[in-house]
Amino acid sequence: MMTDINAIMIVLLSVTIICLLFIMYVMYVRIQQLLTEVNALAGRMEITGSELEQLTRNVEDYKRMRG
Repeated sequence: MMTDINAIMIVLLSVTIICLLFIMYVMYVRIQQLLTEVNALAGRMEITGSELEQLTRNVEDYKRMRG
């Protein structure tokens, strides 16, 4: 009787560990997807010094034209 309970507990805990490993894998894949998206967004958000200077000049020109 005692060995049956131990066997059931071992199987139950093994299944639980396998489920948790699967959940960790899914989370890892999702984190990698999010990191790829963050890197893509960071690449679009970067502004160089020359772009900033051009933007500043355009704003100054616009201010002069308006009055």
